[in-house]
Amino acid sequence: MTFQVREHTAANADALAQSLAADIAQRLLLTLRRQTTATLFVSGGKSPIALFKALASRALPWHAITVCLADERCVHNTDEASNALLVRTHLLQGYAAAAPFVPLVDVPPNVAMPAPQALADAATNAVGALGGIDVLVLGMGADGHTASLFPQAPQLQQGLDLNAPAGCIATSPHTAPHERVSLNLSAILSASHIAVAVGGGADKLAVYSQVKAAQSDALPLSHVLHRSGAKPSIDVWLHG
Repeated sequence: MTFQVREHTAANADALAQSLAADIAQRLLLTLRRQTTATLFVSGGKSPIALFKALASRALPWHAITVCLADERCVHNTDEASNALLVRTHLLQGYAAAAPFVPLVDVPPNVAMPAPQALADAATNAVGALGGIDVLVLGMGADGHTASLFPQAPQLQQGLDLNAPAGCIATSPHTAPHERVSLNLSAILSASHIAVAVGGGADKLAVYSQVKAAQSDALPLSHVLHRSGAKPSIDVWLHG
């Protein structure tokens, strides 16, 4: 495995969001010159909100851009922890309201929550039906996790297994709330382009330096960035 990424540095979180949104928009437009539809996979959490708002303000042909998620918590779709709710609230607004949305978990509050594995199986089918990932936006936690591939999670090796077909796993991280559904590493590395947004100050930048230094199960993002081959292209977007 080799470390082959391009790095971009922004002055602050707002500048990063605007620059990354412009880059994503350009990549989606280029994709739509080659094909009739495109897919944009995004990550949840609070960090992407500024990016979501920046994307929503761009007059793209959103009707041809399907939005999906890299991971989701096994919660109802009205729960404040729901990444689908986050996307609906902050990304599928303005121009981007026209985008089709395929959530990984979309259980209304009046329906019993299925077992995590059943949710993961359904998510695998939904992602597979999209035909590929054109642009995937990932983040990095302070523990080096990305999507919901957490260090020390019982299912981490399953998620990192490159012999597994591209799809989703069910995972129950020890260090974060909620059982989850996440793209596995095979699915992540099937993307045409990956953008990794890293911010949050000196502590996160120090973790990113460790990620750059070597591939390690203790820092799952390192398995994305230390990879062989030209695909996917990967850019890392940094701010202090």
